[in-house]
Amino acid sequence: MTLARRPWLYFGPAALVAGAIAVALTVTSDHEQHPALATALGLFVSWSFIFAGLIGWSRRPTNRTGMLMVAVGFGVLVGSLSEANYSVPYTLGALFGSLFIAAFIHLLLAYPGGELISRKARALVIAGYVTAFVAPLLDSMFPKRQTCKPHACPDNLVFISHNQSAHAAQTAFWTAASVLLFVAAFALLVGRWRRATPTLRRMLRLVYLAGGLSVVLLSIGFIAAPFSGFGATIVSVALIVTFTAVPFLFLAGLLGTTIARGAGLGTIFSSVPERASPGEVQEGLRQALRDETAQVAYWYEEGGHYVDVDGNRFELPADTRRRVVTRLDYADAPVAAIVHDAGLLEEPELLDGIANAARIALERDKLLVEVRARAQRYFALLQAMPDLMFRISRDGEYLSYNAPNPSDLVQDEVVGKTLWDRLPDALADRVLAAGRAALGGMPHVIEYALEFENETRHYEGRFAASGDEEFLMIVREITERKRQQQELEASRQRIVAAGDDARRKLERNLHDGAQQRLVSISLSLRLAQSRLGKDPGAAEEVLEASREELARALEELRELARGIHPAILTDRGLDAALESLASRATLPVEIDGPHATLPAPVEAAAYYVVSEALANVTKYAQASSVKVTVAQVNGCALVEVADDGVGGADPLRGSGLRGLADRVASLNGKLAVDSPPGAGTRIRAEIPLE
Repeated sequence: MTLARRPWLYFGPAALVAGAIAVALTVTSDHEQHPALATALGLFVSWSFIFAGLIGWSRRPTNRTGMLMVAVGFGVLVGSLSEANYSVPYTLGALFGSLFIAAFIHLLLAYPGGELISRKARALVIAGYVTAFVAPLLDSMFPKRQTCKPHACPDNLVFISHNQSAHAAQTAFWTAASVLLFVAAFALLVGRWRRATPTLRRMLRLVYLAGGLSVVLLSIGFIAAPFSGFGATIVSVALIVTFTAVPFLFLAGLLGTTIARGAGLGTIFSSVPERASPGEVQEGLRQALRDETAQVAYWYEEGGHYVDVDGNRFELPADTRRRVVTRLDYADAPVAAIVHDAGLLEEPELLDGIANAARIALERDKLLVEVRARAQRYFALLQAMPDLMFRISRDGEYLSYNAPNPSDLVQDEVVGKTLWDRLPDALADRVLAAGRAALGGMPHVIEYALEFENETRHYEGRFAASGDEEFLMIVREITERKRQQQELEASRQRIVAAGDDARRKLERNLHDGAQQRLVSISLSLRLAQSRLGKDPGAAEEVLEASREELARALEELRELARGIHPAILTDRGLDAALESLASRATLPVEIDGPHATLPAPVEAAAYYVVSEALANVTKYAQASSVKVTVAQVNGCALVEVADDGVGGADPLRGSGLRGLADRVASLNGKLAVDSPPGAGTRIRAEIPLE
């Protein structure tokens, strides 16, 4: 038995005892003008928050909303200490009687999850608690003249003086500070409402309406109190109504979730019939979850991935603040997944209940969706049907064929021959391996080339099972596509080579131009130094000529600075070039490799990948360290730059990463960017060494 699971056991009796004490203090108070009204209002408001909070706390132990409501209720009861006829409780009530307002602001900003999700909210809540304690403390130290009957109010233990200037100054300051805090809290509530998803807005609507009005009325009350007693009374009455409505609206939300859970289960079991289609099941789930954007994805065992209700491949999105994924498993095996509004996480009873009920219907429909997925796969194969097709046995024997264009055949005789009779051994082995993979449920595609009368033709072979012991090899000629691809790759290589040549040319121009000018200037300055004492006029002429020469050198440097090829890469290799980049970085950079000399184009590509990646880390990543890895793996050069920053890099937004992708692609390589928000960025380039 724990406090989180059984809060009633502790706080229920405590609320009754505290309420009884508050009643006793108020009824016997010598300075309370309306003891009956104060008693009724105090108990009603405080117990409403306490008992609503205890219900929420016991229903959702991990959610702190109920705990905060209990704190608000007890905070209201603490204020009743100021009704006492004795100095100690009277002073404590004056000092701590306003803390419930700070707890109320904390409750609103943390609702419905019970956690403060932003730095602004946390800072505002801390400022609220400080203000709720310091302002009454100063007011008690420098109060206005007592309005109590003689000897009716007990002694204030922190009293210093009735200095009216001090009282007016601290009252004006803390009134302004309190109003600013209320305005900031209201602005945060409005901002969160505007950013909320439809499901979260449904949960926030009633509580935010009453709570937001309470915050506005608190602001008006603080401003109106010093100027109009009647206006302050009207505001106080309205504030009591909106303030007390919050716990009841919270309970209404809990009741609504319970009702929705029961109605949702009824929807799953009644409105979704046994023969419902996957689309109808998805629609039933949307109604049950009260989320019109919910999507159902079924696990497709054969393909090893999820598919949607139509059988198309479906990639589960990453969880965000707006959309999350709930996976449904059975005996540790995936069944389906529901992509839904993130706001449903604040209604765990509804989500868990509907998900558990839906698992049955989704498991029932899984077979139908798998059939649709297979149909989609084979339909795609048939849509790509070319002119040439072979039916081949598991052992590699040709059973039949269709060849509208006989010139595509390697040999005229086909049926009865084996793959090794008609094709090179290596190609025959590839064809048989792909065909057997298709028999195992995995459609396969290979590309190969054949020689026809001193002409090389390129083909694409697609494989699909046509029985338990035979498969289809569907062939399409892709010679023209290959030619265009080769031309494109050659064009990219020419562009990169031209760029590298241009950089080397810039390097030579710098050496032959600006560098020579600087050497000449150095000699002229020495000459001017030697003549400065003997012939000042001649020295001045030399200095003027040196100034003009320096201006021309600076102009040349400005023109060449951006296009210089890294000389250190040419002279000392990639290892030294990477060390140079690391030394110029503003954060620690760990370099692993390279462990061997790479071809010059590959080294250049690796250098620019690392250079651009480090530049991006410095500008955007907010990282504390970077690791650079250069290695050779399976005939490829692997270049990887990983940081521990904020992530969220998008290669589509900016020319730097796109330019790197083009450079790597020109060498038949691949560039991948993995940058989940909050988990750092990893840029990985793989470049073939041949």
